[in-house]
Amino acid sequence: MDPADLRRLFPGLKDTIYLNTATMSVGSAPAKAAYDLAVRNWSAGRFDWMAAERAGEAARAMFAAIIGATVEEIAIVPAVSTGAGIVAANLPPAKPGENIVVPENEFTSNYFPWLLLRERGYEVRTVAPDGDGVQAAAFGNAADGGTRLIAVSAVHSANGYRADLPALSRVAARSGAWFFVDACQAAGAVPLDVVRDGVDFLAAASHKFLLGSRGMGYLYVRRGLLERLQPIVPGWKAARNPTESFYGPRMDLSPTASKLDASLAWFPALAEEAGLGIFGRFGITDLLDRNARLAQRLESALAAEGSAFRPFAEQHRSTIVSVPVSDPESVLARFRQANVVASVRGGRIRLAVHFYNLEEELDRVAELIGRA
Repeated sequence: MDPADLRRLFPGLKDTIYLNTATMSVGSAPAKAAYDLAVRNWSAGRFDWMAAERAGEAARAMFAAIIGATVEEIAIVPAVSTGAGIVAANLPPAKPGENIVVPENEFTSNYFPWLLLRERGYEVRTVAPDGDGVQAAAFGNAADGGTRLIAVSAVHSANGYRADLPALSRVAARSGAWFFVDACQAAGAVPLDVVRDGVDFLAAASHKFLLGSRGMGYLYVRRGLLERLQPIVPGWKAARNPTESFYGPRMDLSPTASKLDASLAWFPALAEEAGLGIFGRFGITDLLDRNARLAQRLESALAAEGSAFRPFAEQHRSTIVSVPVSDPESVLARFRQANVVASVRGGRIRLAVHFYNLEEELDRVAELIGRA
């Protein structure tokens, strides 16, 4: 692929080096056009909500393809916390000794829903990271025959540590536990395959590496577990035939994961279809390969500048690079002067590359950080 073809889809980046996709992606030209048209139609009293519903269904199918699932296994939810909350609500009151295992430094959207299960009698066991990430062996030491769920981020949002999902899945299987993955920093950034990785549930919001906007997200439910989950906020979208289910008295829930759907956010759904279309246009494999090459380029540039950054082992690397510096605020000040957008997490400069970045931009950012 020609990086220039990609870059033309993000005209807002003309004078900006954007390395903050781990917070929010840059709006693409197709997504902006979808929003503009929606607003124009809305303000003229001509908004077509059924077109938005069709866009949501197209996005559901595209997300399923990105993670190796079927469309019947995908629910549309607004956020990871919503997906985790649905799964947590479907766990019955605990029997003696039953527990949940989760990293102690987990992002709260994949942490608070499980902590609330203590009110239902579950012990919540937290696992400390070994260095920068929690190893599968530590989960294995914490889990036992009473473990009912193990939760983890596929990629940690602060430092970019990429979890060994197949190994964690094996730990969960030994305990007979459900395996829940927060893929907010992984979907659209690194390869995911829920079948290969043995995932039971996976949730992701769209406004990061999936090129969407706030309000769209997904919950994958392994087909074999669909019958065990009931919706907690069902509306007409939860029905087998939604457009025939606006009123009672009958309730006929969908046999697919769509029974767990929240009501669709129509404007974000239209932009979502347009944004995800970029993955289809260029090919998900090629885009993820470019992400890996860009992350490696950034790591090499940092090393050449004498940075204190040290990469993870290959299998734990992602598109997020966390750089230790002595004075993060002074680095951010240099970034602002050079029109570089990044974040600080855990006292380190967090750089999140995505396929719309250019190689020379990464070299420039490494130069700005230098030996700071």
